Amino acid sequence: MAHPLRFKAGEVLFRQGDASDCVLWVRHGDIDVLREHGDASILIGQVRGGEWLGEMGVIESRPRSATARASMDGAAEVLSAQDFLDRVSRDAALARDLIQRLSVRLRTIEDKIAGDLLPEAAGPASTEGGGVPSDTMIPGDAPLTLIAQSDALRGRIGGGPLPITRLPFVVGRAPARGEAPPLRRPDLCIDDHEPFRLSRDHFMIAGSQGRLLVTDLGSTLGTVVNGHAIGQNFMRDTAPLRRGDNRVVAGGGGSPFDFAVAVG
Repeated sequence: MAHPLRFKAGEVLFRQGDASDCVLWVRHGDIDVLREHGDASILIGQVRGGEWLGEMGVIESRPRSATARASMDGAAEVLSAQDFLDRVSRDAALARDLIQRLSVRLRTIEDKIAGDLLPEAAGPASTEGGGVPSDTMIPGDAPLTLIAQSDALRGRIGGGPLPITRLPFVVGRAPARGEAPPLRRPDLCIDDHEPFRLSRDHFMIAGSQGRLLVTDLGSTLGTVVNGHAIGQNFMRDTAPLRRGDNRVVAGGGGSPFDFAVAVG
């Protein structure tokens, strides 16, 4: 049985490294998700009312990979690992989302092993209400450009727009000294320094069913697409791009890897 939890702003709900023994369904309030990275605690996204928190740690039987701290007062339902799995068996939409996400992760791992990230690795992404927002349906020939939004990133890739002429398009970190080269070099390979904010294969832009999707490729610090966090600590690994301007930030709050992605 789920039991209610009320939390106050600043309260830590669980810490990175704790056992994943329960799942939270947030009724209302915002919860910051932070990753301990070197000597820093980096905000990698937020979980808000109506969203799950901590579900993948339970599914994968692994310790918490991030810390959850309330940024405002709120309430949640707390389900034990078994209660959550029982709920999944009764909730077809939730089960579908979890199966889809695990499928995306498995495909991504397979593609990395094969050394070729395929467009299908993104998979179809769910949207609230089960529909597809009209502004995410994009013609296949729509022009696509990427532009640096921070001074630090402009210093690495230049200040002008970079046209994306082939999909999938992978953004990642250049190998550090002593690291083996990846099986597939990212299409945009960017220098970084320790503690790294960018992962070797960080995110991918790919087409799927008339949409353009950003997929986090299992990065350490996640990706934020138009304000929505995706990656291993969140319920989604993919997010749709919309027509017009989009913002994609790789590597958590304050990351220099801040991109504008213009579609159409």
